[in-house]
Amino acid sequence: MVATNDRIQRLTTARRDRITRSSRVRLLAKQVAAGEYVVDPDRIAEVLVERAQFHQRVKADLLTQRSPTEL
Repeated sequence: MVATNDRIQRLTTARRDRITRSSRVRLLAKQVAAGEYVVDPDRIAEVLVERAQFHQRVKADLLTQRSPTEL
């Protein structure tokens, strides 16, 4: 996840491997609200567009690999 940048400062190393994605997002939201973490909205937008384009390419590749009988 781009936004988190592995910044889980409040947690010990032993607990870091058990953290879920949703709890990382909640922690990140708290850090952003507290001013501990600065978010670059332009970079996030770029990454979201890149991911969307990647997923579109993967979908197109998977659809072209299907045989006509699977459709």
